[in-house]
Amino acid sequence: MTNPKKLIEVAMPIKEISAESVRDKSIRHGHISTLHLWWARRPLPVCRAVVFASLVPDPLDPNCPQAFKEAIELVLGKNNNPGDPYATYSDIPWTSVFDPMEDNLRNRLQMFIGKFTNDMQQHLLGKSTLPSPGKQLSDYNLIKWENKNDETIINKARKLIWVAHNAVNVSVEKQSAQELLADFDIHYKAIKTVESELYSLTDRHLETDESKLKTANLKNAIEAFLNKMPKVFDPFAGGGAIPLEAARLGCQSFGNDINPVAHIIQKGSIEFPQKYGKPITYSKLEFLKLYGEKEFKKIKNENKIINNGDLVAVNIPNRLSFDLEFYANKLLELAEKQVGHLYPSNKDGNKPIAYYWARVAICSNPSCKAEVPLLRDFYLANKERKKIFLNPIITSNKINFEIEKGNHNLDGWMYRANLKCPCCGNLTDVKNLKNQFISGKTTERLIAVVEEVKGNKEYRLPYQTEIDVLNNLPIVISPSELMPEKDSQNIKIPLWGFNKWSDMFLPRQKVLIDCLIESQKKLFEGKFTNTSNDDYFKCIFTYISILIDRTILDSTSFGRWHSKMEKNEHPYGRQAIPMVFDFPEVNVFANGTSNMLNRLEYILKVINSESLNPFASFVINSSSGDISQFGNKVLNAAITDPPYYDAIAYADLSDFFYTWLKRMLSDIYPLSFAVPQTPKAEECTAIRHHFNGDRDAAKRHFEKKLMEIFKAIEHQTSDIVSIMFAHQSTEAWTTLCNSILGANMNITGSWAIDTEMGSRMLAMGNAALSSSVTVSCVPSQSAGYGDYKEVKKAIEATVAREVDELYRLGFRGADLLTACFGQAVSEFGKYKKVEKADGSEVTVAELLAMARESAFNALLKGFDGDEYTKFYIGWLQLNGFAESDFDDAATFAKAGLSINVAELFKENILIQNKNKQTLATFAERNKLKPNLGARADSFLIDQVHKAMVLYKGTNRNALLDFIKEKASAPDGSFWRVVTSLDELLPKECDDQKMTKGLLTNKESLIRESKETQKPIVQQGTLEL
Repeated sequence: MTNPKKLIEVAMPIKEISAESVRDKSIRHGHISTLHLWWARRPLPVCRAVVFASLVPDPLDPNCPQAFKEAIELVLGKNNNPGDPYATYSDIPWTSVFDPMEDNLRNRLQMFIGKFTNDMQQHLLGKSTLPSPGKQLSDYNLIKWENKNDETIINKARKLIWVAHNAVNVSVEKQSAQELLADFDIHYKAIKTVESELYSLTDRHLETDESKLKTANLKNAIEAFLNKMPKVFDPFAGGGAIPLEAARLGCQSFGNDINPVAHIIQKGSIEFPQKYGKPITYSKLEFLKLYGEKEFKKIKNENKIINNGDLVAVNIPNRLSFDLEFYANKLLELAEKQVGHLYPSNKDGNKPIAYYWARVAICSNPSCKAEVPLLRDFYLANKERKKIFLNPIITSNKINFEIEKGNHNLDGWMYRANLKCPCCGNLTDVKNLKNQFISGKTTERLIAVVEEVKGNKEYRLPYQTEIDVLNNLPIVISPSELMPEKDSQNIKIPLWGFNKWSDMFLPRQKVLIDCLIESQKKLFEGKFTNTSNDDYFKCIFTYISILIDRTILDSTSFGRWHSKMEKNEHPYGRQAIPMVFDFPEVNVFANGTSNMLNRLEYILKVINSESLNPFASFVINSSSGDISQFGNKVLNAAITDPPYYDAIAYADLSDFFYTWLKRMLSDIYPLSFAVPQTPKAEECTAIRHHFNGDRDAAKRHFEKKLMEIFKAIEHQTSDIVSIMFAHQSTEAWTTLCNSILGANMNITGSWAIDTEMGSRMLAMGNAALSSSVTVSCVPSQSAGYGDYKEVKKAIEATVAREVDELYRLGFRGADLLTACFGQAVSEFGKYKKVEKADGSEVTVAELLAMARESAFNALLKGFDGDEYTKFYIGWLQLNGFAESDFDDAATFAKAGLSINVAELFKENILIQNKNKQTLATFAERNKLKPNLGARADSFLIDQVHKAMVLYKGTNRNALLDFIKEKASAPDGSFWRVVTSLDELLPKECDDQKMTKGLLTNKESLIRESKETQKPIVQQGTLEL
């Protein structure tokens, strides 16, 4: 039997996914990204969409099981969904022509994944303002944030995956959609039934025969369900987004990561909440025994169980979050008793929320030698309605400060790491400063204190008692682990003499961290008793470690004080640790937003949010690429987001966290924390300082490791491999394609999905390949050698079909081109090697150029106009206004056109900049060519650009005259060009505003242009 293509191979609602993915970046409360810092996380909407689309077949594929087609009708059809929320668009909203979407089963699946609301559709059609982010997607969509725990919506996806998976099971008799859906209901109901039985059992945490039986029943019910769902694996699990979404959709979810820090984050995000974050009922006596009278008095009335007027039991909605909060507060109490006095209260009894420090260096002028705080600016608060700054008071070579309100015009003393002395004006250069830091001549100075009074931050100079505390700190033994020495790209502070990870902390911060770790050990003494509860307390201990680790991140001397928001920012604002000269020290015991309990709140919200899912992921702290981890074709799908060369130095950056987690968790996870620092040699990255600065050796390591892992995946996976890649350069595509093809797989689909930049979210025509790409692959048996000419013909035919199909679905610009890339590679990948007539091998870079040229040709065939206008439209499709190589212009000028490239520059279609060029905007062309569009035989693009100039201007009569002469036919070529430009231009750029304005006012402009008449000269009037 031939397997049908998966949905991801033929169609994806990429605009809707992009919109929700961009929104996902700004969601905080309950999002797994707020549990603990990790880098380059994939947004949850794109992960959920890719997992779902990788597991269900294309219903229009001739080999799609009939049961699955019937299931779509039953699950997503009009009859079972009041209001028909999954009806297709009556007019695709992002195209500039009336473009109804066919109502078929494939498009219903897309509308289920993501569909714009009516308000958003009206906005995209230019008829209303942009709705707020939460109002852009339908409330019935799979990928919407609010629906991640909506059982009705999520179960629709689970049912469709269930039917798709079991309809092709050759070991059982073929079943109808109704029978398969009924089987789903039986298995899912079994889970809910035994959950209810177990979670209603009073004191279920105690090991009794009844609790053991009901716990086993739940485990068996979940296993029975999962055994009828696909197995999904992510070999680069990182922050856990892909395994999380696979588990949410009811799959057997597996994730690997070589990095121990990532592994701990995964356990806290995608394993523990789903396993342990469940309700529990305690008898009154058992609750008092575990938590005490003080905690008992805090129980809300709705959680009390009354019998015959007596309080007999307590219901806890989430045992895990309750216990974590309980032990975290105990930890804070213990720590505050020991070191709270190091953070003295003010005269009103309130503790400061932060202390503002500056590093101090010595002026290099021998006659001055002032000790100068290295301040870039003096604002402590720099809001529109609140300005507070440090005002320097300089006496001879002594520097003090006072705090004042209002604006200042003072220049900072630091500029590009050079110091200008405020006492003598001497410049101490960066080299001298570095030498001072390395030789230990610099110090730190407490400059100001931040307090919070009734929600408002206030600033003052430090009291003498606060200075005295700093001079009488206890000595603690600090970790000795070293930072990377030669990593000038990511971790730069060793260049300034900060060589150990513990060097990042002030003495008081070291005392605090040591106290927190020792208090944690005391808190859990006697909790591990070799019973079934040990695993649960390991879970709580792990979360406390995560909480301390988060607190440590906010407690360095390399954070920043954000004066516009009046808050602390941790050192990893970017994927690096830069040198900073002024910084805040937070007080974790205060009542501010940076205290420890605030950090706890974020963790609790993640637990409460993700514990509603009964399916946990299975995560392993191991390097992927071990072919024996799974059997041959055991997995149904592998879905992953691999690293990219040296974009992020995961191991080096995470050593900051590993240094402290090792001290807390090495007894619980001995294998994960058995080595001094995070593993570097096996990490799939190209960090050159790991290879003695040899960039080529680092690249070879990355490419070899990536191919090894892809080969293992190909061996282990039976159906599909979906890969998210956050880069779209030619080098990135080359690496990706070589790794996929080298692993005996072939690309079958590719989609550009924006997950980062809100400005591009709906910019249909922005052809700059700045978004990430998701490619789908299948195991492939490449055969023999391909002839270049034959493969080129096949690519041209395939790309032409793809352009035709996707254009009808509303794909334009870079999104269309990315899809064409995938189809071109699929033709290329049918062969072990493609050779030219001279025997030389065709490279991936040449293949991609061939795909672009084929797409360009296919696009031009459907456009009626002169050669220059065709070129402008085609170039805009593929490149937008991005800079490109000179050779590209020559290539595309010859592709189906007969234009001399020199003429493109002469006509100001392209603007040359050395060996690069960009497409000219209407304003640039008008400036360079004042008589633009004036000739009777002028190009269509000239005429349209002239109309755009006139529309932007103030002479309406001139515009109407021009419309009457050049564009009086509403269906003429002029208006077709305007429509094409409007679809392709980046949204909200000046050019697009003009095309949108012309189209919006098209009818009135044509009507008024016909009504205008030249003024009649009255007799007796002299016209001069």
